[in-house]
Amino acid sequence: MSFRTNVLLPLLVLLVASSAAPLSAGDDDLEILQFLAGTGADPDGTCRARWRQDEDSTGFDVELEQMDAGDYEVWVGGTLRGELTVDGTGEGDVEFKTPQDGDKPLLDFDVLDQLVEVKQGATTFFSDTFDGSGSGGGGGGGSGGAASKIEVFMVNVGPDGNAQGRLRHELKGAKRRFDLEVENLDGGVYQLLVDGAPVAEFMADGFETEIEFQDPVEAGKVLLNFEPLGAQVDVVSGGEVYLTAVMPAAGTGAPAKGKKGAQDTGKKQGDGLLVVLLNSGLVPAANGKAKLEVSGETEFEVEFEDVPAGDYDLVVGGIVRGSAPAVEGAGEFRFSTSPLAGEELLDFTVQGQLVEVTDGVDTLLSTVFPVSVQAALGTWKKEIHDVARVKVNLVASGLDLDARGVLDFKDKASKDTLVVSVFDLPAGSYDLVVDGVPQEDVLVVTKADGKAKVTFDTQPKGKKLLLDFAVVGLVVQVTPSGDNGSVLLEALVE
Repeated sequence: MSFRTNVLLPLLVLLVASSAAPLSAGDDDLEILQFLAGTGADPDGTCRARWRQDEDSTGFDVELEQMDAGDYEVWVGGTLRGELTVDGTGEGDVEFKTPQDGDKPLLDFDVLDQLVEVKQGATTFFSDTFDGSGSGGGGGGGSGGAASKIEVFMVNVGPDGNAQGRLRHELKGAKRRFDLEVENLDGGVYQLLVDGAPVAEFMADGFETEIEFQDPVEAGKVLLNFEPLGAQVDVVSGGEVYLTAVMPAAGTGAPAKGKKGAQDTGKKQGDGLLVVLLNSGLVPAANGKAKLEVSGETEFEVEFEDVPAGDYDLVVGGIVRGSAPAVEGAGEFRFSTSPLAGEELLDFTVQGQLVEVTDGVDTLLSTVFPVSVQAALGTWKKEIHDVARVKVNLVASGLDLDARGVLDFKDKASKDTLVVSVFDLPAGSYDLVVDGVPQEDVLVVTKADGKAKVTFDTQPKGKKLLLDFAVVGLVVQVTPSGDNGSVLLEALVE
């Protein structure tokens, strides 16, 4: 059984500096963004370092995500420079500034081309030279740099709202591999299309399914006799696309991990998602990013650079949405639901759509824009599907870009319990809707972290609520209080 994500509202995309190279915002403005290589001490954790300079100040910040809660040290050039704290959300950051800004530590040391490390006691979690390569180790991050490993998360655009997919390409010596992995895709027969042509058919079991292509082929694998790089890849059933993504071309640089192709930019400034545009190979040095941002009005900006002089089109969902010249190798498109000077009206959907920068004929850069931060970064919790316990992710519909949640139901001999936790929601009250019936105002967000939790119990005590309704086999939704048509999070409990 599947559930359908609600129709998405148009949202904004702003392009910031490339993780592969500095992006100039003006004659005196410069920003370098780089994801630092992990040591393997925390395989799921990520570390982003950013150096910024304008005519008034210089800043350097280090941000951790998906890490264990605790205090971490930031070392630069072999010297301890500061500390940061990761909270219960798995996130934490520290920013150095010069001139000093409030209680932020002073930036009085060199950063560029220095070794940056994140440690906790004797354990080093991240260690990388900060040179703007953005590769994070193992993958291609620089313009034109060949990547030995590439990972791209697929975008869910079909009727099975909790389905997930990822594509991996690896070149190691003479061996070449291309893998498709899908999770929570409803049981049935599906086709894998590459640039519209079927390359494989597979049976999904509703949990986890993987196809491994390889050249030269080995036992248990399928011969890789097609080119996935630079192509659009779709998972299709009955003529309907369920999952889709664009793979970058060979030799153009791409994140070695899917989560490094996107960034949650709205944590402290509203609701925003930035994604890297992938290079088709037509102009190998070209790079760009797109950002969707909601702060009162909705805005969408795309920036691209290192392209030949000329005019370029922005195509979203197969329709030309704007044209812009490349000035000194760079250009931009800007849209808003409340446009000002230099902006066009944003009256089209971005999420789930193919976004392309073209020269009028051929595509230079593209991506399928993710539905949510949760999907873009792959921040899925491990699920449990047992007789006595069902723990599932609450899937974000995209109405709130960075919303996420988890549902945990336990069937014990003595009693049953249901715990629903949500994160990154605006302050306010929310309903829990089970099979169309609302449990009103049971989730209340009061703090800036957007967290709330409710516990139901068949034998409630204290603040626990009475669990007198079924959930297994049913669809559970989180909606704003009194507005059950606006589904923010959703899961099928099975």
